[in-house]
Amino acid sequence: MSHACAEVLDEVRHVIRSLLEPLAAANGTEAHLLDVGCWDGVETVRYARLLRARAHGIEIFPEPAAEAERRDVDVARIDLETGRFPWADRSMDVVIANQVFEHLKNIWLPMSEMFRVTRDGGWLVISVPNLGSLHNRALMLLGVQPTSIRTFGPHVRGYTAGEFARFVTFEGAYELVGRTGVGFYPLSARLATPLARAWPAASHTTVLLARKRPGVARPPWQAFVEGGHEALQTFYGEAETLAR
Repeated sequence: MSHACAEVLDEVRHVIRSLLEPLAAANGTEAHLLDVGCWDGVETVRYARLLRARAHGIEIFPEPAAEAERRDVDVARIDLETGRFPWADRSMDVVIANQVFEHLKNIWLPMSEMFRVTRDGGWLVISVPNLGSLHNRALMLLGVQPTSIRTFGPHVRGYTAGEFARFVTFEGAYELVGRTGVGFYPLSARLATPLARAWPAASHTTVLLARKRPGVARPPWQAFVEGGHEALQTFYGEAETLAR
């Protein structure tokens, strides 16, 4: 990982902590935090301390999952694309998914599960690399593959800032409370921060803060899990027609 990318990831974690600080006052004594993709639990513990919350996490890799457990994180070892979360409905006050959804083909199931386990009025903090960042736009103009989704890279999906916000707020299940841009590759953090704040749609990474709307009985992304959403049926119907 380049020094510039490492700086961006550090700044993303800083932004997430700054978003969590105001939420601490609203949490009760039995608050619960879920960190989706918690790795070794270092940041998970920091987030939980800010919120004065019990720390839960999801991590599929055995060694970092074990390290997170040694840090007293309640870890579920599941594949996000196929597994259901082991926690009850509306059991989490805050859910975090930092730099996770760019690695997933099936984004519908984990999004549905995150929504399910979040209490009404609870919070989601979620981040992804921005496909529409200025440096990706420049690369595309030159006919070069954008860095956020390379053929031989770990990312399998790319999101512009606006598209990712539409995904998170699909059918009004979440209310978008804040959108922050982080990083302006390849500038240093000192130079990048004011540019990213002024032009978040062109920043390196998108960070969203969203609140779960009360009264939504069923996660709207669940229809895609079941293959029953009209948009999905239309896509596959058109594809089948073209294949004939």
